Amino acid sequence: MIYTYDVTHAMALLLKHELVADEKYQSFIQQCTQCRQQLQQTELSFLSPPSQRSQCRYFNIERLINWAIKLLDSPIDIIVELVPNIEPAILRQKLKSKLGWLINYQEPLSIWSQMVQMTRTVETHLKTCGLHQKLSSVLKLQQLTMGANSLVNFQLKIIDYLTIESSKIQSEQTILATSDVIESLFGKYKQFSSRCPFKQISQMILSISLSTMKLTGSVVKLALETVRYLDLEAWSDQVFGQSMLSKRRTVFTASNNDTESA
Repeated sequence: MIYTYDVTHAMALLLKHELVADEKYQSFIQQCTQCRQQLQQTELSFLSPPSQRSQCRYFNIERLINWAIKLLDSPIDIIVELVPNIEPAILRQKLKSKLGWLINYQEPLSIWSQMVQMTRTVETHLKTCGLHQKLSSVLKLQQLTMGANSLVNFQLKIIDYLTIESSKIQSEQTILATSDVIESLFGKYKQFSSRCPFKQISQMILSISLSTMKLTGSVVKLALETVRYLDLEAWSDQVFGQSMLSKRRTVFTASNNDTESA
């Protein structure tokens, strides 16, 4: 059994370790939150920073970084045209008041953007080509070696991850580097199961297999002709037993006549 660390999670963890201790970045995300609150329900709400995830926020930090970079690069004349009901002078003052703080982050934004690009380069390669012994040397020759001197330590951490993971692979062997597909399937299952009043593993688990195939009229017809509903119901009862909802209905819809209270 070869145990490998999922590349998506590994890159997010490297970013987290680097940015959690970065006071400038922590100040940036705090100001993004304040800015979003100040701009919502105003005529400038279309300029609001994207909402931040409460969990796993280091998986997609480029959303905030790209928002800031693109907003700083946007000509102010375009924004003026999009808000014609405000005098240009007043609008410029509002933009300076609500978004002027971004100027202080121009240099670190470039660094953070390069860090994200490095991790995405690694993710793209590993998700496309898999884990193999020559992985570290291949990526050293690509965009991974680009960047400012301040990114050298971050680059070395990525190379360390690649070296450790590729050392587990035998010669001429290639294996999966991510569980994205499995996580996506469970994500779809959770989306389906969220409609259930009680959270439990039940018949809805079958939706996972449905997500892996293309449903056509002929497939549905074959299924209906091959498997009887009675057989499916019997199998479900044997595997899952009585559902929590069914048990609840039994208790709360039972007649109270000639019965003693529990």
